[in-house]
Amino acid sequence: MRRVFTTLVLFFALLANSQNTTVNYTVSTENFPNPERGFYHHKETRASNYSLLTQSSLANYRTNEKITLILRLYYLDQFLTSPISQTFLDNITTDMTRTRNAGIKCILRFAYSSSTTLGQRDASKAQILSHIQQLTPIFNANSDIITAVQAGFIGTYGEWYYTDHFGMNPTTADYANRREVVDALLTALPSSIKIQVRTPKLKQRLFNSTVALTQSQYFNNIAGSRVGHHNDCFLSDASDVGTYTNIATEYPYLTQETKFVPMGGESCDFDPNRSTCNVGTSEMALFHWSYMNIDYYPEVIDGFEDNNCLNDIKKKLGYRYELVSGTFPNTVSSNGLLNIALTIKNTGFASVYNDRTAYIVLKNTVTNQTYSLPLASNPKLWLDTNVIPINEQLTLPNDIVPGNYQMYLHLPDKSATISARPEYAIRLANENTWEATTGYNKLNHTLNVTQALSVADNTRINPVIYPVPANDELIVEMENISDFKVTLYNTLGQNFNISSNEIAGNKLSLNTQSLSDGVYLLRFENGNIVDTKRIIVKH
Repeated sequence: MRRVFTTLVLFFALLANSQNTTVNYTVSTENFPNPERGFYHHKETRASNYSLLTQSSLANYRTNEKITLILRLYYLDQFLTSPISQTFLDNITTDMTRTRNAGIKCILRFAYSSSTTLGQRDASKAQILSHIQQLTPIFNANSDIITAVQAGFIGTYGEWYYTDHFGMNPTTADYANRREVVDALLTALPSSIKIQVRTPKLKQRLFNSTVALTQSQYFNNIAGSRVGHHNDCFLSDASDVGTYTNIATEYPYLTQETKFVPMGGESCDFDPNRSTCNVGTSEMALFHWSYMNIDYYPEVIDGFEDNNCLNDIKKKLGYRYELVSGTFPNTVSSNGLLNIALTIKNTGFASVYNDRTAYIVLKNTVTNQTYSLPLASNPKLWLDTNVIPINEQLTLPNDIVPGNYQMYLHLPDKSATISARPEYAIRLANENTWEATTGYNKLNHTLNVTQALSVADNTRINPVIYPVPANDELIVEMENISDFKVTLYNTLGQNFNISSNEIAGNKLSLNTQSLSDGVYLLRFENGNIVDTKRIIVKH
């Protein structure tokens, strides 16, 4: 009997293996452009002598230098005591349009002066708050290509130190005034955009906490979860010219914080003990650097090149996702479930810091019709050089036509204005996978979708779900819904209870006001009937 049982086990194992294909992927060593990461060019201009961005130069950065970011620093030197002129605002809009047309993004900063001369360093708090109000329409209109905004406004260079109005040695009242500027900026910016402050101590004092954000706090949008960091004297002396006041406590704090918020900056001087490849790459990894100024400080950048780590840094700034393997079914019924198993690595210093959904795309090999199936796995959490498993069961669209489909992994930008543009999609670091015309990453597998099984073979339910995406309330209508156990959970695997009083008749009304934006799963269970539907919450 044991021999018969073993034979049956082997038979079914071989049968299961014959129904699936495992694809192994080859890692690429190429340096290629990817959005919201890498070296950036510093591009500043002044109200007193405005110089527009040149679209051809911006396009050249991406095409020939593999650079997808600029830091655009606007000096409001003519508006210390007056509103920003309409001409200046129009020029910013022109800059943003040219940036978008070139297929890159920008980090924004506003300041009043690059001088430490008393009386010229910044505007009053009231004037700054008024200027932020004026800039709000520009922030909203261009949120698709603004990757982050540095707090700026206060002090020389907008770095919050040499200041006329906010305290060189800030008091409690000075920090309260600084917090007002930060809050005004966070309010003016769309909730998808994060800001950065100059030192760890500044964030700690602004939010009255020396404890770094945890993952759950970050995803629950607590105070400070949209505030990241920039270091503009990186590797420049033992304290990075005052960036750190207590390395013993601030290093661990920054290490944890930057797992979830953007980190970047520049050097400001050369230090033979710190401006080295070993220190530079180890601290970029420790603090999850996503971007760095290629233009400054020249001696530091030259040192990276002379000591053969510049190319490595170019590839590792930010995320660098690599497919390791994928296991996919060869055939699935059009009303069946698509099981996928992917393994990836992230060999970059950081992960993505802005929201982005990963999709499995199915493209019909005859008609080129495509279907995009969102994954629950969150790319923000792909932060591990060890293998990251992604195992999911996807529901095929109701209208999918039987046929053969090429499979892809697609990580487009979240903004509808640029989500279809391949320049803004994430390219994986593998050979023979990138499809430049679409921004898709080929999984090198063809799936055969067959005619739907009968109800007796595979029962599926078809609830009506609206609005799509959900904002403050989600409605699910379905016959006999009260007979089903309905479960809601998110990409982190957290369950959200659905009480019986939320179900009335054939309708479930779910309050989603407390849910963070993102992809969620609704699971329906009734005896042998088990089905899962994906929903998107967006406030």
